This record gives sequence, structure tokens and C-alpha cells, in this order.
Amino acid sequence: MIILVGPPGSGAHEIVAVLEQRGRTVVDSDRLVEEREGMLLASLAISGGPEKYAEAERAAAIAALDSGADIVVLGSGALGNAAGDERGAEVRERVDKALAEGAKKVYLTASAKKLLDRSGLNVPRSVAIGSPRSMYLTQLKARSSLYEGDALEIDTSEEDWEALADQIDAL
Repeated sequence: MIILVGPPGSGAHEIVAVLEQRGRTVVDSDRLVEEREGMLLASLAISGGPEKYAEAERAAAIAALDSGADIVVLGSGALGNAAGDERGAEVRERVDKALAEGAKKVYLTASAKKLLDRSGLNVPRSVAIGSPRSMYLTQLKARSSLYEGDALEIDTSEEDWEALADQIDAL
């Protein structure tokens, strides 16, 4: 099993589309959340609030890790929001167990500009609700140690999805 982790905009969905075309079985915890909740992630975040969203994300991550798929994609907050965050502890324990059994963890990342562009945070926004870009970068900094631990880091900035899928296939 290969476990893909990383922030929103890291390119996981583009890479797994290529891997699925190649016949790899993929379970994406974000897709599981949407199927289980019957709504898009953004809608769940608004209607259910951050606690419901995080709870659904963690439950889906555990289901994905237990699925037996070739490739598992974990939602960006499934591991928690920072080192020591107990809310992601169970998912981190499941990942550690999978790694001990031979799974590989891959941290997909890109330049900050690419991550912001892909996440739709590259346009001016009202400051009335705070800076989404600043919040994203703060969250990324807090979560980076969770993504990096025991992971092979792959930079997706160049967006050569076929070549990136080749790297993951080689694992």
C-alpha cells in the first residue's frame, strides 16, 4: 500500500487519476467523506462545522487505510492539525502500523505559489473574514511535520502527472 498525504493543492487527485487509469485501486478518503455524507466537502465544512468535518475526515481515513487498496489518499487534516494533536492520533497510529507492515508514505508537496494557485487562493479576497492565504500557510506549517514523518517527499510543482505517477508506481 502507498499512502499519499499532503496539503490541499498538492496534486494527489491528478496523480491518482493517472494511477487509476493504469489499473491501480485507489481509495481517497475525501471521496469517502462525500459519499458517506452525501455532499461535497466544502458543503460539509459549512453545514456541519469544523468538528463534524474533522470527525468525518478521520473516520474516512481509517476506512481508507483498512480498505486494502494499492493507493490510499488521506485528507489534508486526517493526521491532525499539528504534532501532538490527539484528534489525529488514531489515524497516525494506523499509518504507523501500515508502515511497519511494509506500506510506503509519500508526502506530496509543491511550491507555496503552486499550492495556493491550485487551491484557488491566488485571487484577492475580502479581509473581513481574515486572510485565507495566511490561514492556509499557517495550517501548512503546522501540519508539515505530520506529512513529512517517515515519508518520501515528492514535489509536484512541475505538474508532470504521468512522471509523478511513474515515481509512485515505482514504489
